Amino acid sequence: MLDRYAAAAGGTLAEVAATQGEALEEAAGLVAAAVAAGGMLHLFGAGHSQLLTLDAFARAGGLACVNPILDPALSPAAGLELARVERTEGHGTALLEGEDLRPGEVVLIASNSGVNAVPVEVALGCRERGLAVVALTNLEQSKATTPRHSSGARLHELADVVIDNRCPAGDAALALASGDRVGPMTTVVGAAVVAALCARVAELLLEQGRRPPVLASQNLDRVPAAERNAELLAPYLERVRRPW
Repeated sequence: MLDRYAAAAGGTLAEVAATQGEALEEAAGLVAAAVAAGGMLHLFGAGHSQLLTLDAFARAGGLACVNPILDPALSPAAGLELARVERTEGHGTALLEGEDLRPGEVVLIASNSGVNAVPVEVALGCRERGLAVVALTNLEQSKATTPRHSSGARLHELADVVIDNRCPAGDAALALASGDRVGPMTTVVGAAVVAALCARVAELLLEQGRRPPVLASQNLDRVPAAERNAELLAPYLERVRRPW
């Protein structure tokens, strides 16, 4: 099974690399411009998409200028209840009230279906605040699914840049003899896309003659990373609302 899953994941990542390079480059350019101007990259996801926002936060090899927009009620730890919350209109609007979001910055919103109320409201709210919206979504599935927000909008229809995760509809990539499908793919693919985006942002900043705010591992011998990381994070952590 591991070989089948690895083959499926590798195939999907290869498809993303082959088809989404232009969108990722556009998104990276927007983020690099925002960071060069003193801004941040904001990340939002509900359910298992929230894992992508956490994976990029305070991450060795990642950027210090990352703000995860988090809500425990939208965490995978909330279990089946989070599906109800994600579909509740007004929840996304209220969530943004506690965030420091500034014009010219960028928010990446990850939602495989792109049709539930909360990610749509986060996109709408960020647009109203002058942020550029990058959607990481499944275009084929989203276009075939009825919107669940009263605006009638899907996430990709509200985005300045759309990155298609190219994952199978329903997420599960492998079929069992029983007819059931297993092997969710969006977390693996989504984490790779976000990591690649952050890496390209760092590269663009370096090409502009700027030292990118890249965090280093604090768990390697002879690498004095802790003090440097603290300095890099300091101006950004003041803006991160931590609900934990």
